[in-house]
Amino acid sequence: MQTILLVSVIIIILLIGLGMLIYFLIPKQGEQQQVKDEIEEHFVTDEQYSNERVTVVDVQFKGYNGKFTYAVMQQEIRKGQYVLVLTQDGIRCAKVITDPKSIETNQLSFPPFLLQTIICVADEADLEYYN
Repeated sequence: MQTILLVSVIIIILLIGLGMLIYFLIPKQGEQQQVKDEIEEHFVTDEQYSNERVTVVDVQFKGYNGKFTYAVMQQEIRKGQYVLVLTQDGIRCAKVITDPKSIETNQLSFPPFLLQTIICVADEADLEYYN
């Protein structure tokens, strides 16, 4: 009699445990959609960038052949000027090689949040220091 009772209790405990596992491990459809919606809220889509415009110029560093694109916040930057920009190596002086142009952010060849901005136009002291 005791063995039947013990086996019955073990079976009941196993069934309750299995039920709890199923309940907690398999999400409900409503919860799945809610989690999916919360995840999508944090991602930026291309539609959000489609109407944004940014003014950019290409700069060239002394000793490098390539050109690098930077955003322009100041209106007085022109082709041929020297500017200070932030790079991975720190602040560097570069020459502006294109006129400022306004483009849509989706025309950039990289994500817009990676676009660095020009710090300022270099003055004589900056040119002496960085050369």
